[in-house]
Amino acid sequence: MPVRELTPTDALAYRLLTSSAFGGSVDPDDPAASAPLSPGQTAVGIDSAALPGGAGGVLAAAARIRHDEISLGGGRVRCGGIAGLAVHPAHRGDGLFAELLAAVLARCDEESLPVSMLYPSTPEIYRRHGYQVVARVETLEVPLVDLQRLRSVPGRRTVPVTAASMPRVRALYEELTAGDNAMLRRQGPLFPDGLPGHGWEAVLLVGADGLDRGYASWTRRRGEGPGLEVHEVLGRDREDLRALLRVIGSWSTVTESVRLRVRTEDPVLDVLPGGGARPAGGTVPLVMMRVVDTAALLTARPAPAGLSGALRLEVTDDTVPAGTCRAAGLFDVHVADGRVRAVPVPESGAASAESSAGPSAAPSGESSAGTVLLDVHAASLLLVGGRSLADARRLGLRAEADAPAEALLDALLAGPRPSVLDAF
Repeated sequence: MPVRELTPTDALAYRLLTSSAFGGSVDPDDPAASAPLSPGQTAVGIDSAALPGGAGGVLAAAARIRHDEISLGGGRVRCGGIAGLAVHPAHRGDGLFAELLAAVLARCDEESLPVSMLYPSTPEIYRRHGYQVVARVETLEVPLVDLQRLRSVPGRRTVPVTAASMPRVRALYEELTAGDNAMLRRQGPLFPDGLPGHGWEAVLLVGADGLDRGYASWTRRRGEGPGLEVHEVLGRDREDLRALLRVIGSWSTVTESVRLRVRTEDPVLDVLPGGGARPAGGTVPLVMMRVVDTAALLTARPAPAGLSGALRLEVTDDTVPAGTCRAAGLFDVHVADGRVRAVPVPESGAASAESSAGPSAAPSGESSAGTVLLDVHAASLLLVGGRSLADARRLGLRAEADAPAEALLDALLAGPRPSVLDAF
């Protein structure tokens, strides 16, 4: 089943396919329905006409690959965000999903996207192809009575965010989330310049010295439930967060509670003054990631200051056909001077690894801490940071290691657990 890159002439067929799969309607006579897909992404698909009983001008399956970047413990790495993956009802059950997803991973590898990310509608079908749940998008419902008691913070003032000051918000986001794991860098063309629109508002927090110290953003909602959706509250320190939460609390005259989106290990959780916050109702979006190129993903991460050593890493992957991408293999990993170097070991050197028997081989040359063996799910969980080999084992994933090698890899990947906030 040939998978090809979609062209602008496929835009209508793709929109018809995804509207059928995810809901909504498309008017074929509306010029917008045939407009080119957004820049900054690659769309691939399978023609219905190429299949038995298929029809011309119809896509049997298709998906988009977003060209994103994510933070990685102070570094950054390109990421293939998978979106709009759909299979036409007439062609479901024919193996097109597996065929398309393998082609998507191969294309991520070809386009130097070392890791892939998606929000799964059904996690298990993506797990079969090597994706692993690494985070979830957390939203709390916070009663505003909890925020009303907050006093003003001396030496700080808030100003409205306008189109002219939006670059300052983007700069703050870039700075304040740089040390996180998996946060989107929110760059163009997927994140165009200017205000986000659709009712988005924000305030900047400015210190007495003129330094931008943080921001809070929200959208005012109508109807039942919390009247305010707070997208982000980011600040340099606890006092900054208190000052911004006080602004949110000022909405108490028109609504009783707010929905507050938070990171997995968000400092704002330690600043909320009351105990009334609770998980917001509704589905909790899961975030799944998958290693595409193990060596490139390791190399993109800075090493903690003072950490040095070497280990041999083996990653096994039986979830996609061999050669689909560069997740699997044997790698000599060297850590020194704040950098990571991961060197693929030729197949002739893999025989000594004895992967079925457990850790044994080691990098040649410098003194090695030993060997780590991971299946692709453990690699996908661990290499985006914030988790330990013990965490992987508790999830039933394969994560075997010589004790010194485990300690070295855990130290390299330490940091906050992954979080993904996909928009301002």
